[in-house]
Amino acid sequence: MCICAAPTTPLEGVTVYGRSQAADYQQVRRFFDDRGVVFDYADVERDQASLQRMLELSGQQNSVVIEIGKKIFIGLNPADLECVLP
Repeated sequence: MCICAAPTTPLEGVTVYGRSQAADYQQVRRFFDDRGVVFDYADVERDQASLQRMLELSGQQNSVVIEIGKKIFIGLNPADLECVLP
């Protein structure tokens, strides 16, 4: 859990690794869209390199993986994400 009043690090870029039709990806997309966050989407079903990167970052492929700068999040946890977003 992250407790903060403001972002703890500058936003260096956001990449979301997942499957476009998966419910968890749709939730993450809505979360970022609602906050005006621009992100890169890496479709792990269509791009083997994206799948490999997802596995390197998280060791799994069952849930959406979010890379923000040097921070890695597995799944959608709004409280943790709010701490790194501007």
